[in-house]
Amino acid sequence: MSISTEEFLKVISNPTRKLVLEWLKNPSESFQDYTQLYPYEQYGVCASLIQQKLGLSQPATSLSIKFLQDSQLLLATKVGKWTYYRRNEDLIDLALQNLYSELKAEQ
Repeated sequence: MSISTEEFLKVISNPTRKLVLEWLKNPSESFQDYTQLYPYEQYGVCASLIQQKLGLSQPATSLSIKFLQDSQLLLATKVGKWTYYRRNEDLIDLALQNLYSELKAEQ
């Protein structure tokens, strides 16, 4: 499990993808006005709620989510016909550490 710094920067440089990652950092707060069958802590946030909050078409939302999932920054769980997403905190932490390490000036 790894992501290059370049790939990480490419993923988060898109405002929609960055916004999804921000929302999923604290889904109970970010999606407090929405309801879904399962608690956010159990599987994550249903793709349909992400689409509603973004206000984008299903294809546009799917492309953003697919990009995040392909880069492994989002983890997906299929429950019945619904797919739920949550952040891959370990990979996000690793990517941020690598970025910091690459940009930090030597003391």
